[in-house]
Amino acid sequence: MRQIDIRDDDDDTTSGLKVSVPFLLCGLFLAVVWFFLPAEQWLLLFGMMVAYVVPPLGRETIIPVCILLGIPWWLAAFTLAFLDFAGGLFMAWNFPLVLRIPYAGPWISRFMEAGRTFLDRRPWLERLYFVGLIAFVALPFDGSGSIVGSIVGRMLGMTKTEVLACITIGGLIGSFAIALGIDYVVNLIPPGAGLWVSLAVLLLIGTALLVTYRSYSRRPEAGA
Repeated sequence: MRQIDIRDDDDDTTSGLKVSVPFLLCGLFLAVVWFFLPAEQWLLLFGMMVAYVVPPLGRETIIPVCILLGIPWWLAAFTLAFLDFAGGLFMAWNFPLVLRIPYAGPWISRFMEAGRTFLDRRPWLERLYFVGLIAFVALPFDGSGSIVGSIVGRMLGMTKTEVLACITIGGLIGSFAIALGIDYVVNLIPPGAGLWVSLAVLLLIGTALLVTYRSYSRRPEAGA
């Protein structure tokens, strides 16, 4: 796969429009949702959007909370998938700007250099780059999502369009898979069980998933 030097990409010039459009799209989305949700649920959805953008909460936490508090499962899933798209669009248009951010920029550069070295030694990994990036964004791993996904995609030498497509597809798959699963579990809980019982069931499921993930992530990686 061809490599792309981010700093020499003539199409990566940053402008005020490129910076503001992703935020304007989020504002437009909230304005449209305002007409379909009660004020309390709209405020909740807005709070969950902010919580999703600010680490460490991910879709595996945000979506169950939204569903338990009355937001339709499909709206919760679409909202987070939309945020992934907006984040990917911001990174696609403003990558040079992000590289100039203190602390974050140097870290991203080091991350890309180390990753490039790793992939150069294992060229077979790059053959799965498109499907692999979709899976990376879709699966609820620590650090996965539109921002890190964009970095990984550019590190692989993918074009901005390819990276944005992977992030959008992965966000839709991951968000709707989790939302459908949580909605199915919630429907299995007796109607008179109450909110605390529902929270307890989801907490047990979340704890089991977390323990499984931590056990897997602590396995020694050969050649790491």
